[in-house]
Amino acid sequence: MALGSQQCNVEATPAESKKVSQGMNVKVALRRYGVLITLIVLFSIFASLEPQFYRTENIFNIIRQASIMGLLSLGLTGIVSVGEFDISFAAVATFCGVLNIVLIMNSVNLYLSWILSIATGIVLAGINGFNVVFMGIPSFIATLGLQAILTGLSRFFTGGSVLYAASYPPGFEVMGRAFVFKIIPTPVIIFVIFAALGVIFLEFSRSGRYIYATGGNPEAATHVGIDVRKIKMMAFLIMGLLCGVAGIIMASMFGSGNPQMGDGFLNPAIIGCFLGAVFLKDGLTNSRGTVVACLLLAVLENGFVMTSVPFYMKEIVQGIVLLVAVGMVSVLRGRPVQGVKM
Repeated sequence: MALGSQQCNVEATPAESKKVSQGMNVKVALRRYGVLITLIVLFSIFASLEPQFYRTENIFNIIRQASIMGLLSLGLTGIVSVGEFDISFAAVATFCGVLNIVLIMNSVNLYLSWILSIATGIVLAGINGFNVVFMGIPSFIATLGLQAILTGLSRFFTGGSVLYAASYPPGFEVMGRAFVFKIIPTPVIIFVIFAALGVIFLEFSRSGRYIYATGGNPEAATHVGIDVRKIKMMAFLIMGLLCGVAGIIMASMFGSGNPQMGDGFLNPAIIGCFLGAVFLKDGLTNSRGTVVACLLLAVLENGFVMTSVPFYMKEIVQGIVLLVAVGMVSVLRGRPVQGVKM
């Protein structure tokens, strides 16, 4: 008579199992492709509100807007993947751009000025890497210190104002203002090339696997023979290379050396890196996710401008998108998103 003592062992029917399986597939799809779905939905919304939005010229303009942010965010992706952080990358890119203008104003050959600007970015990132890897300074503190130094130096070289050269050598506009086939902006070409290289390197190379292993568990990585210090230094040096390229593009695009020209890319690049972690890999930073996230942010910015949304809404929405996306992946996978060591 004791019903509570009866065992209830009811197996799910095939239809119920199929329904559960479909529910799990939808959950996984939302978790892994939510950023891409959001990108498509936003693009569709803006296109319906403003017919000019989906014109070919504007699509390339969106990618052009994503190029500098994307380059910096790709570099940050590598650094976060090894378990470190960099708050100085925008200042490094700004300094490289200012240096490029200063060198041109002092009659340095254009191509030599590009080489020196990129080399400077690599050296500055190497200083960050040395301080973090060998000196043991927390990455947030080390890069914050370099950010302050470079911000001051950029203002010193420009006198705190925008620096213009009396004339620019032929080819100066190629990196930032030229067009291929009269329609594709050169920053788009540069971004696509580095994005492809970033995906191949981080996702499909041995060094990329070492980067993820280092960020996941440095002690275990060391035990299996990975040189953790070398891998972390490599991530910082790649960041410096991308900062140098981004600085040259900014200088060419704006036609000047502005000590604040990289400031507007700091938060979007950080958001792009962490928002990209929601794409495909459940909270693990990755190059493909970073590219998609940067395109999403560029669509937001371009769409807001074309639909006359108040300028201050951009930052508000970017912050909301980051918090909601990362919060959703934490809930969907049942554990927090991987943090960053600072």
